[in-house]
Amino acid sequence: MESILDTILPFFYIIISCYLLKYACDTFEQAAGYLGRNFAPGIKGATVNAIGSSMPEMFVVIACLFWFNDPSLVMVALGVTAGSAIFNGCVIPALSILMAKDESGKKVDHIELDKRTLLRDVFWVLAAEIALIVCLGFDHFTIWMAIILNLIYVGYGAHLYYDSKKYSEEDEEYEYEEIEDKGVIGNLFTFNFNALLFSNKSFTLISSLVVLILAILIISGASHVLVEGVLGSATVLGVPEFFAGLIFGAAASSIPDLILSVKDAQKGEYEDAVANPLASNTFDTTVAFALPLLAWFLINGVNSLPLEQDANLTILRWSIVAITGAVAASLLFKHKKVTKGVAYFLLAMFGIWAAAMYFVIQ
Repeated sequence: MESILDTILPFFYIIISCYLLKYACDTFEQAAGYLGRNFAPGIKGATVNAIGSSMPEMFVVIACLFWFNDPSLVMVALGVTAGSAIFNGCVIPALSILMAKDESGKKVDHIELDKRTLLRDVFWVLAAEIALIVCLGFDHFTIWMAIILNLIYVGYGAHLYYDSKKYSEEDEEYEYEEIEDKGVIGNLFTFNFNALLFSNKSFTLISSLVVLILAILIISGASHVLVEGVLGSATVLGVPEFFAGLIFGAAASSIPDLILSVKDAQKGEYEDAVANPLASNTFDTTVAFALPLLAWFLINGVNSLPLEQDANLTILRWSIVAITGAVAASLLFKHKKVTKGVAYFLLAMFGIWAAAMYFVIQ
């Protein structure tokens, strides 16, 4: 009985973390949306929206470094980041295409994307991924590498801001995003803290900060549970911890991105549905991974962290760029008419990649 429990428990942890992260990120985005209401559109997209959907990846890195206090687990965090990049690039756009509807709520057989916006987002996500992979090719990850990765995201944010001004994107008037009131018990289980504590009234500075802090605490705890599940699942399946993070951790941490993009696609907002996972990937491979590392370096007074080098892991790292490039090409060449055929191609590519990585890492 005990052995059965030991076998099931890690996967139960992963499922529970998916649930916790989904609802906690909804609450985080609700409060963060209020706090960022006066930001320019580009800056808001690069900060509030990206952070809101990428909190799980960042807190997995934080949990490995600060909660478990084990720098060697940074490889697990890297697996989550790498796998999330592939999941976001393949699965999320594919499901967004398959579930897309027009503004009247009718299903559509294809979507159309803006080439200029797509080129911008693809450029920055590839720049971020290549920079990360080059950094990981050295024997040590240094504080300067962490700084460079963070600066890449600053560059992306500046580009978004420039585009928002150049192409006269109008500031959207802030509207309070009310999460459905499900009663005391329902609100408690879905972390609807504004309804529980402030009667679901429009946010004030104080109420939004309280809700934001509570959401961060839930996300932090859920990320700890996710890391526990990833480490346990690796033991149960007899696979490297890196691979468990690559598949299970990445899928769980990408739930908020998936839900957000599918919702956008079903509202006819196809640009946002595809742009969100690309922007999230840029954030994941720069700030979400490098900012906690930068903080860890400064707090512990060290300048570098040793990295394990392995030929198979090198293949894996560069496969991320190859997959992202293939996704970008498939969307760019068909940007005027992205059909369900493209979606099936992306899903097949993800399945083949996951299977190939299993055998490569083994």
